[in-house]
Amino acid sequence: MKRPSKLLRSGSADGTNVDMRRINELMGKIDEATKNIFNSNAIELLNEPIVNVVAAVWGSPTYKTQPTATQQQIDSTIRPVIRKIQDALATDELTGAKNRLIDYLIRRQAVLEILFMTTYYKLIMLTREQSQSIDIYNLADINVAGHA
Repeated sequence: MKRPSKLLRSGSADGTNVDMRRINELMGKIDEATKNIFNSNAIELLNEPIVNVVAAVWGSPTYKTQPTATQQQIDSTIRPVIRKIQDALATDELTGAKNRLIDYLIRRQAVLEILFMTTYYKLIMLTREQSQSIDIYNLADINVAGHA
């Protein structure tokens, strides 16, 4: 007997109706986890290479070295969220490649959110530095060499 998904409700013509409230809750869990990761590790994330964030979310070490404390913390924060989402989506039909696809999408979303927050923060800091600097650049003053 097939186990019904916690996200799908019967009622539409094809027998399934996606519970968007539940999906939004699950996406909120990813958002919350990534915000917690950034807030807890902002300094380290700003100074580490991007590849370290990717490796931490995927749970794989970089350059065959031991994971850093930041990577371990990221992994320990993301892993339970991924499990909760996979459990919420669990059905008998959702096995093999489909399950790996969901795992991939969740991890990719987490990586993108962490990198976005890190890049956005760096941009804010750069903007503040430039606004306090005497050498503020005006695009109209920049001479472009050559023609397109």
